[in-house]
Amino acid sequence: MRDKKLLLYREQNQKILALQTARNRLLTVHVYDEADAVLKGDIYIGKVLQVMRNINAAFVEVQSGHKCFLSLEKPFRAMHLLNRVYDGRLIAGDELIVQVSREAVKTKPPVVSPELTAFGKYLAIADGNGRLRFSGKLSEEKKQEIETYLKEIHYIDSNRCIQFAQTELSQDNTEALPKWDMIVRTNSRSLTDFSPIQREWMLLYEEMQQLLADSLHRTCFSCVKKTQQPYLTDLKNYYEEDIDEIVTDCEDIYQAIKQYREEQMQLSGTVLPPVRLYEDTYPLQKLYQTEKLLGEALDSRVWLQSGAYLIIEPTEAMTVIDVNTGKFFKKSNSKNSFFSINMEAAQEIALQLKLRNLSGMILVDFINMNSPEKEEALLAKLRELTALDSVTTEVVDITPLGLVEITRQRINKPIRELFQKTEEGGFQSK
Repeated sequence: MRDKKLLLYREQNQKILALQTARNRLLTVHVYDEADAVLKGDIYIGKVLQVMRNINAAFVEVQSGHKCFLSLEKPFRAMHLLNRVYDGRLIAGDELIVQVSREAVKTKPPVVSPELTAFGKYLAIADGNGRLRFSGKLSEEKKQEIETYLKEIHYIDSNRCIQFAQTELSQDNTEALPKWDMIVRTNSRSLTDFSPIQREWMLLYEEMQQLLADSLHRTCFSCVKKTQQPYLTDLKNYYEEDIDEIVTDCEDIYQAIKQYREEQMQLSGTVLPPVRLYEDTYPLQKLYQTEKLLGEALDSRVWLQSGAYLIIEPTEAMTVIDVNTGKFFKKSNSKNSFFSINMEAAQEIALQLKLRNLSGMILVDFINMNSPEKEEALLAKLRELTALDSVTTEVVDITPLGLVEITRQRINKPIRELFQKTEEGGFQSK
């Protein structure tokens, strides 16, 4: 048994919290605000309010009073305009299909993109030119096996995905079809039978083609696709080996996950971990010591087994992590142990990046080893560990000041923005 559980429960303020724990370690945390009107993944017919050439961006209204940010810094592979033929320009008053790529953060509005994406368990499809793409975390052997299978069933031809004409958009002209890229996700690494990939491609392809066809008859500010409950969406993003059980103390969440599991099995053959309804009167979050673990995740100090510790200090511009020997030298006076402390710290830092959802620039002050060879070994280990992160993370290098520079893509809010301490000394979502 992997002894990893995904816990889902409600707090009094009606926000849904999802936790993953393993042997009393908190690994990831998500908070879902049920009152959010615009969620990541929602697809709308929006109207361009203003194009700001000085910042190379536009503001798009997707609902009355809901203004979103659209970056124009890079050329788009697709722009689904509904009021005119796209000629490379975006002007005020244009009506277009956009997808929410990031929810509102503090004073910043939601971010939208005209490039549409749909996710399954094993595949994603995205606006593109019909390419077959793979997760960078898949082995070359697995990529070759999947590519060979897709060619055998005639789903790809010369590394181009076959586009099927099934909606009024095509008008019997396959050249008019929007081109979708097929992106094979990391979850496919567990497959030996690749038929779920085949089924998911058809499901996602038909869904997006039908969405575009339906959009031709919808009015501005229509939501043409409302994302499912966010916790269900996140279930797809966990690798199958990450969880062996889902536990919730909410009847409605339990029923929703059961129904979702059955639907995924019937539609694409996807097998999700079993779900269990916790019905004891003792609170689920207390049973798994969630408040204690959250307190540790919000603390600036993180103790390591060796007696050394990390200090994690987020600032507005970056996050700084300092590695300290702490109690280690009460056990050993060997200065040659700096390398082992740093390697242990690297393991914990990789976990803390995901748990705290740290993003942007991260500077780590490891203990100085005065050894280029050991520094290279430390960087290699850190890169190996962060490569397992589902969020794009890059270990850049060691700066002239001896600091290791890491960058991590911002996907969701950091944990410090999600929780606050209660008067009783516990923690609750903000």
